[in-house]
Amino acid sequence: MRHLFLCAVLACMDMQTAYSEEISSISNQKINLALEDCVLVKYPVPDKGIVCSNYERALRLSKKLDNLEMHKSAWGPFVAIGDYKGRKIFISCAPVGSGAGLVFTELFVAGAKYIIRYGSDDVKSPPASDAYLVKIVDEADNLFGFNIQSGVDPEEWGQSIEASPQIVQALISTAKLKGIVHETRICHHLENYHGLRLPHKFSLERSDRINAILEHLNKNSKSASYDMETAVLFRVAKDFGLHAATVLQTVNKENAKLSAYEGENYQQAREVEEGIFFNYVLDALLEI
Repeated sequence: MRHLFLCAVLACMDMQTAYSEEISSISNQKINLALEDCVLVKYPVPDKGIVCSNYERALRLSKKLDNLEMHKSAWGPFVAIGDYKGRKIFISCAPVGSGAGLVFTELFVAGAKYIIRYGSDDVKSPPASDAYLVKIVDEADNLFGFNIQSGVDPEEWGQSIEASPQIVQALISTAKLKGIVHETRICHHLENYHGLRLPHKFSLERSDRINAILEHLNKNSKSASYDMETAVLFRVAKDFGLHAATVLQTVNKENAKLSAYEGENYQQAREVEEGIFFNYVLDALLEI
């Protein structure tokens, strides 16, 4: 009898905790869209998933899922829903740049609560050793345009947006468990890829302005990465009162003749994907 009473008390406590978390999430929510408002994601998705802006990488990663159900869009993004180690998750391809915010928004509307972005670092001239380093992004900044168009308080424009501590902890603990070399980083948002990577290619007046931005960003003492989607994802997650974090792989974007996914660059990127990142990011997702 006492055992049944304790079970009932524990069950009530679990329900109260879940209810409190739900109320907390609702109170933090800044966007109230419904599935019928969505353009690309018009179907329910699991509560946990991974997003990539690289279409081919997202496809390769989705092949790790069993019972795969593919939802494609005429605009290019897709959502693959399936089972990984018996758990239902999704893998989605979202566009390059701030336009990914549309997909992120609709994934959260469709039922996602925890999203990990798996992308590549846009930092210029990284050391060769970074190829095997897992970069865990726990904050992002330098986001202006998307903030403005989202009606965010001007005082928050460009400021730091934190990742979900819950996801970051899962990423760190999984990396330690697997013996993976990792590092936590800040990710500076790139709105114009060539602008912030190649300021000298712009007119003198514009180059001076771009270099001033870079100088300001480089004052941060934390190890830094750059990409075009992470800050947008963190913004959207914050607006929904939900969870997001990013892991970045370093691929060769410095070759004048080959892209990061051509020839020998492609081979190295694939080896690191398969050898380190794929199982790591999937297993970390299940640890949340």
